[in-house]
Amino acid sequence: MTRGRTSNSQTPPTTYGACSYPTTGGFTIVELLIVVVVIAILAAITIVSYNGITKQANEASRDSTIAQWKKQASLYKIEHEIQCPANYVFVYGNEDLGTDDFCVMKYEAKIQGNDVGTTTYNSSMVAESRASGTPWVNITQTNAITEATEAGGHMLTEAEWMTIAADVLSVKYNWSGGTVGSGYIYNGHVNSNPASGLSASTDDTDSLYGITGGTGTTVGTNSQRTLLLSTGDTIWDLSGNVWEWTQQTIGTPTFTTSNIGVAGDSAFAWRDYTNGSLSLANLPTVSRPSALAGNETLGAIGSWDNSKGIGRVYANYADASARAFQRGGPWSNTSNVGVLALNLSYTGSGWGTSIGFRVAQ
Repeated sequence: MTRGRTSNSQTPPTTYGACSYPTTGGFTIVELLIVVVVIAILAAITIVSYNGITKQANEASRDSTIAQWKKQASLYKIEHEIQCPANYVFVYGNEDLGTDDFCVMKYEAKIQGNDVGTTTYNSSMVAESRASGTPWVNITQTNAITEATEAGGHMLTEAEWMTIAADVLSVKYNWSGGTVGSGYIYNGHVNSNPASGLSASTDDTDSLYGITGGTGTTVGTNSQRTLLLSTGDTIWDLSGNVWEWTQQTIGTPTFTTSNIGVAGDSAFAWRDYTNGSLSLANLPTVSRPSALAGNETLGAIGSWDNSKGIGRVYANYADASARAFQRGGPWSNTSNVGVLALNLSYTGSGWGTSIGFRVAQ
């Protein structure tokens, strides 16, 4: 039997000129789009997972560091027989500023047994540190000094305020950029939202407590009210909420043609410490940002203006009155507050609904 050529169903090759190529199947546009979408979804999932893992790692590292600081501070206090009262935090002394170790109110002073801090002052009131209630205001510097003594301590001195400021400024976790000097240091309750001094929370992680909206991210907007000390302790409202008296005063005449202010000023104005025309000749050395430059992490402080969130000085070149010191800033001043903010427009007998104090021991 004659055998013929076996047939098959294979498509004959396509001929192009002298060459032949087999016909092959390709991807359709729809198939390519599906692949691209799947890859994009997988990439997004990977990025989100990576960011989540990175955030968790950073938080774990932060928590571990703070726990170590607290352990070191606890051992230090035992060794030096230091015991802080309830709702006070521990602050290491600063040799450059001439301060020893001390304890300070964790919260701005409140009126014992009274949650309304704007209550008209009378001498029977007692100062205490607690989260509940609004800050004790409507009190003069003179009376605040007296009440701090009655509370078993003393009102913060300028050197002690600057010691706390140097400490919180040198902690990277207080900076929006995650390192000292990167971004800005948090300003707290500063934008009149709400337009009043706030009570605090016993939960230190609730750093936006009471602030309407509570999602601040830049200087001049809502931002966290807590700052971390190198002892691992948390202090509330060192910046924002209400001004805080210190014991410092400048006697008459406060300002002359060579003293605090900018030449030509005939009224009070806010100025950056870095303003080239600003003279601080009559301001105590301990009260100036330059007093903190000895700290190795704060060496650049001389170049920091309020874009770093440190605050400004409120002064008048032509003023010749005795003035008392207020620090930190109130809820209503979005662009000038900060841990180094300084208001020199009040006398020691002045008072207001946004001026309080804090006690140290």
